[in-house]
Amino acid sequence: MNIITYVKQVGFAYIIAFIFYLIDPYSKGYLFGYILILALILNGKRLIRYLDRDFVFISFFSVSYALFYAFYLESGVQFIFIYALFPSFFYLLGKKLILPNMKSNQLVLIFFTIGFLFSFSALTSILMNLMEGGFAQLSRDIPLFWNGEEKKATLMAAYLTFNMCIPIIFLVKQKGVHLFLKLLAGIIFIASLLSVFRLGSRTLLLICIFAIILSLIYIVPKQNIKENTRLIFFLGLFIILIPQFIPLNLNADYLSVLGSRLQESNNTSSAGGRTTLWLQSLENLFKYPFGWQGEGVRYSHNLWLDVARYAGLIPFSLLLIFTIRSLRNTYKAARKNRSSLLLNTTMVIFSLSSILIFFVEPIMEGLFFLFTIFCIFQGMINAYLKQSKIEK
Repeated sequence: MNIITYVKQVGFAYIIAFIFYLIDPYSKGYLFGYILILALILNGKRLIRYLDRDFVFISFFSVSYALFYAFYLESGVQFIFIYALFPSFFYLLGKKLILPNMKSNQLVLIFFTIGFLFSFSALTSILMNLMEGGFAQLSRDIPLFWNGEEKKATLMAAYLTFNMCIPIIFLVKQKGVHLFLKLLAGIIFIASLLSVFRLGSRTLLLICIFAIILSLIYIVPKQNIKENTRLIFFLGLFIILIPQFIPLNLNADYLSVLGSRLQESNNTSSAGGRTTLWLQSLENLFKYPFGWQGEGVRYSHNLWLDVARYAGLIPFSLLLIFTIRSLRNTYKAARKNRSSLLLNTTMVIFSLSSILIFFVEPIMEGLFFLFTIFCIFQGMINAYLKQSKIEK
């Protein structure tokens, strides 16, 4: 199946609107989200076959959260509709993106293409900032290349999440992956890694290391001795050569921001002080079952606990159920066709990387669009689960 055939079968209007939603030009990507939802509703008869229990849980969660938000309206009236509709309908969109008889390599390409397009505006803005001022800059905030609006480093870093999973393409042996695509993936990863250094993002660096280690743990038992010997040889060669060309020194220019954060931070063991906030939120969860708001109340820096803080136990419980079901579905999908190592690894790493970000940031009030991408991936994974065995 070539790209033109795929676009025709999914729908040209869906693909174009989805691309603009991911790129988010001038921070107006949500408008294309409305277009996607309207298109799905107008195609209601075909939409019915995508409905399942996960859709029910994510729908109840998003609507209940939106109802609580309606009492505060911190970000404007339109977010009532965004919170209520985007998670569930983007879950359905994810299902629509998976067509019958797709090969596993094609599915992997869709996952990474979505990840790259989602990062495009942030990555371009950071690289332009690097070209202008280099690594040693006082501020970690980055102006968007669209309109010059400055965005915090944490927000910009979140958009690069899935680019930090790219090393799995080179670690997992998979036939049929074109050399040009590997070269392009390598360039995107290097650009993203430089951006991580500029932002000083410890979380993204951790995700990259996590993706590499988990990939090795996952694939080594499934490969023969010859394949593992080759893998160890190239990893060893890479580890030996890198220090010869790149200075691994925290005082190096390219590590100006990240190095200072790693050296000066005295709360790394507590996740930047987040563990204290998590414990406080867990206590409040039972003291204030309908949420706790007010002057001086801080973010919990955790998706589920921030939902509880804002909207109480009911949305918290529904989101927790959806999360557990998502992890279960990802596990089942990874076991469906054990010979498709790259696809299985991609689904697992993308899901767990999202969860890792969810654990340390206030997603609904700061990185909501990342949550919608997670919903899309879960829709794709569930659609894959319901298909017959997919070719390698």
